[in-house]
Amino acid sequence: MRFVVALLTALALVMATPAIAKQKSEPFDAAKATTIGRSSVLNGPNGLYVGPDGNVYVASVVGDEITVHDPDNGKVLDRIGPERGVHGPDDIVIAPDGTIYWTEILGGSVGMLKPDGSFRTQFVGPGVNPITLSDDGRLFVARDFLGDGLYELDPELLAPPTVIIPDLVGFNGMDFGPDGYLYGPLFFGGAIARIDVDAAVPAPEVVATGFRVPAAVAFNSAGELHAVDFAEGQVVKVDVASGDLEVLADIEGILDNLAFDAHDRLFTTAFGDSQLLTLNPGGQLRELDQEGFMAPGGVAVGADGTVWVADFFTLRGFGSSRNPHTSFYDRFDPPFAGTATANTVAADGANLITSGWFSNAVQVVDPASGAILDDIRTLAAPLNAIRHGDRIVAAQGLAGNVVNVAEPTDVLVGGLALPLGLASDGETLFVSDWAFGNVWAVADSGTELLAFGLAQPEGLALDGDRLLVVEEGADRVVAIDLTSGAMSTVVEGLQVGSRVVPGSFPHGIFNGVAVGADGTIYVTDDGTNAVYEFKR
Repeated sequence: MRFVVALLTALALVMATPAIAKQKSEPFDAAKATTIGRSSVLNGPNGLYVGPDGNVYVASVVGDEITVHDPDNGKVLDRIGPERGVHGPDDIVIAPDGTIYWTEILGGSVGMLKPDGSFRTQFVGPGVNPITLSDDGRLFVARDFLGDGLYELDPELLAPPTVIIPDLVGFNGMDFGPDGYLYGPLFFGGAIARIDVDAAVPAPEVVATGFRVPAAVAFNSAGELHAVDFAEGQVVKVDVASGDLEVLADIEGILDNLAFDAHDRLFTTAFGDSQLLTLNPGGQLRELDQEGFMAPGGVAVGADGTVWVADFFTLRGFGSSRNPHTSFYDRFDPPFAGTATANTVAADGANLITSGWFSNAVQVVDPASGAILDDIRTLAAPLNAIRHGDRIVAAQGLAGNVVNVAEPTDVLVGGLALPLGLASDGETLFVSDWAFGNVWAVADSGTELLAFGLAQPEGLALDGDRLLVVEEGADRVVAIDLTSGAMSTVVEGLQVGSRVVPGSFPHGIFNGVAVGADGTIYVTDDGTNAVYEFKR
């Protein structure tokens, strides 16, 4: 009888207790996790253009797609990606018949998608970036960052490109003016210039200066020139005759490009915050979507408990709010003057260590002030960097090794295909090789193969007497017992490894893992643009 009463009591408690979504034991399910910050609708918006249909078309290199938006509310109406020939688009222009052209900065090609769905690409060269059409249908592109030059292309992308100016440096988002000249910013020169593309010897003529890092220009229907200053986050009206500048709007973050619609509404892309904005008549930029992660990579827990996320062009710090309390943007400042592109972040006492392959930088950042305490840009594509004993070490993507950043000839481990994840207890360094599926333990006594046969291991983190590994190819996090070598699943149901832009490294966006002082596990997921939190 006592057993029956106990059973009935237990059943009653179960029926009376609401379902609890919170997870208390491993393996954790990513679908039930709480999140840090928020995901974005976009994945880092770059160039944009208003099509003949009145919709706003936004190119995203990191997102590997072109998104189509309702101009009034920003709602995503379509996503044009690899299935329609689009790969890593940086800028975009649309012909009156609806033909879409875009540039692929990393892959080096220009693409064309016709209204009937057929598409074609033509290789121009790495760094192909801005693109525009003249009023009479001539197609022009330029190369930035990874190459130089201004080119005219066959609109059918059949005839070879024609070089207009071979050594033009940093000519970015461009537009033809009512005078028939091609206008564009000199990204690294702080100026706006114009070019007579039909001159015997075309050359840039500066028409306005005073910018920090101008990124793009566009004319409205009245023939008035507007520009965005990437670093300052400003929309600026430019008087071509006098060179005078009028700041129309200013944000904390960074602006990449701009475009006008048929009603002279101005749209711009807040790249670092992954937002599409429009300029109201009163001069305020209105958000058409919420701020969010574009490509969350490395994650770390600072000495004060702040959760730091390396979000490509933004380093973000989170406390208890969904909104970051600190955001450091890559504004293309010189070394030591500001944070650079960061794909990973690691705690280093009160400081942070970041690394970015696009900026080719390893930095030590004081998160309290934003000061750059060290800035190394001489490595071979750093994919990760951490503190290991008395050294900062980095995984070099182009060299297949892990080195002391202060003395790169000091190689801790070499012969790797794609070194990616790093963790250290101060004496032993743990390294994941994404391509071969291995995890190595490197110590003064030698190098030991800790685990093999993993499916594309990425981020690593020590968790007591075990090592956590983000296993991209299996959409999970596993733990390796450092005493027995046994493995167990810690997190399942991730969607990592969803985006790989041609021309970048094959792992795509780095997926990181970190453990807080209270044992909470944090994992980044590029497939959902999320940072998950698993409390124990």
